[in-house]
Amino acid sequence: MKMLFERFMAISTADPDDTRRRRILNILLVSIGILSLLALAASLAAIFLEVQRWENVKLLIIGSIVTVLGMLIIYLINIFWSGRVAATIFLVFLTLVFAFGDTPEQVSDGRSLFAFAIPIIMASILLAPWLSFVFGTMSGVIVSVIAVSIDRVPNIPAIAGFFVIALVSWLSAGNLEQALKELRDINLNLDKVVVERTQALAESLARERIEAGRNQAILNSIADGVIVFDRNWNAILANPAVRSMLEISRDQVAGKNFRELIQQPGLSPHGRDLLYAMMEHETQPPSFRIEWNGKTLSVSAAQVYDMRNDVNVNIGTVAVFRDFTREAELEKLKSTFVAIVSHELRTPLNAILGYSEMFKETVYGPMNEKQVNMADRIMKNTKRLLGLINDLLDQAQMEAGKLTIQMGPVKPAELLETLHGLMDKTAADKNLTLTSEIDPNLPDTVNGDAARLQQILVNLVNNAVKFTEQGSIRVRLWRPKENKWGIVISDTGDGIPPSEIPYIFETFRQVDAAATRLHGGFGLGLSIVKQLVHMMNGEIEVESVLGEGSTFMITLPLVIPEKVAVRRS
Repeated sequence: MKMLFERFMAISTADPDDTRRRRILNILLVSIGILSLLALAASLAAIFLEVQRWENVKLLIIGSIVTVLGMLIIYLINIFWSGRVAATIFLVFLTLVFAFGDTPEQVSDGRSLFAFAIPIIMASILLAPWLSFVFGTMSGVIVSVIAVSIDRVPNIPAIAGFFVIALVSWLSAGNLEQALKELRDINLNLDKVVVERTQALAESLARERIEAGRNQAILNSIADGVIVFDRNWNAILANPAVRSMLEISRDQVAGKNFRELIQQPGLSPHGRDLLYAMMEHETQPPSFRIEWNGKTLSVSAAQVYDMRNDVNVNIGTVAVFRDFTREAELEKLKSTFVAIVSHELRTPLNAILGYSEMFKETVYGPMNEKQVNMADRIMKNTKRLLGLINDLLDQAQMEAGKLTIQMGPVKPAELLETLHGLMDKTAADKNLTLTSEIDPNLPDTVNGDAARLQQILVNLVNNAVKFTEQGSIRVRLWRPKENKWGIVISDTGDGIPPSEIPYIFETFRQVDAAATRLHGGFGLGLSIVKQLVHMMNGEIEVESVLGEGSTFMITLPLVIPEKVAVRRS
């Protein structure tokens, strides 16, 4: 019955104010219609039981029927056409009923005067606050005309009272609409507020017991699944969204250890390994994806520290689960397409490169200088195309979450040695000097992915060489903090405009189209570098001065290389 009533009352419009007014009008129409039907039923029952004669209740029966039909017509107008028109007809109808529903004496100066206040008040609620003055004026005119028609002086105090009622209605309805507008503004910013309050929850986990009620309310309002663990990985808070997303009951989450939680049968083995890695290592990836009950979930984890007394003490972890199934399907289709196209391109390019090297090495007989130069140019352009294809494949793998980080022992000195072997000739061909140094405080071995670190170095140095016409490129491996190590690459190139610095790490972003056409590239290098740095829980910053050069600074966690961890983007 309640659902039927709600459906009967429902109004679907884009304007929330119009919806509210039309819904109120529906309630009034239905209420008056029901009262009229009851009056009609009572009158007919009185005639049937011979309590009243037809002549005595004729007007009541006719009036009830007319009222029911009128309310039905106004209801249909309100539902299918215009709430404003329906409300206007309804209020005019009420005003006329009050004007002709009693004797002229009672209407002009008697008991019926108070009834005119009803449409005045309703006008501010059903139409607009200022229209209460219109209906106040209408009521005053009607009362005055009726008074004059029976040779009486219009009731000036009553008419003034109408305007006082209109004023009060205008003020009240105006304040109500302003409050509703502010409430809608708050609702529009609800997502932003939820994110901010969630972050506040992570930062204030130490005060969780005091603020438990407020924090639980915040968690319940978040669409993403959130679980808060203490330092021993016992779940202390979980919102309803995570239980529906993971398809597990409250008892399977509340108070359970993380190890028990990830033993659920719906979790894929690979996802279980990733979650174990997240729990067993202090440094956690910004986000990774797992398969759970046929869904693809994006998992983000952040450790919470008590920073009082200038000492960072790990007091727990906040894990956020987001349903990424649809996006994952689209990314898989895109990545498959890119991988197929890239593979089909790479195969003939490798053949071209191989034949070019054979020509250059005079495998098929002597070649003149012009032919050797042509073969060399073919090799260079083929390598350039292969590099672009490799960048596209890396980008596709990152977006699909398939690019892995293999953490293991890495020697900084070997990174620089390999870098010089790859880039010295490239720099020398432009008469540039490539230098490097290692901070004495940096350990001989750090924990990281050697291949990806080498890729970062080559990309940044190659980028510096590409946009530097004279001067030098300097590479420095250093230790800025006790638990951090970093890479600094400086050049004396053209520099980057300040307005472009916030966007240089975006995919396919090119600062200078003319320079890009000259040197080549898709604008993927810096984007890939930033994503690789973030996968290793690092940060990258850039400083640049036009005409003087640029400096890229990468900061990574300094971890003792005891174990090897596999992480997925």
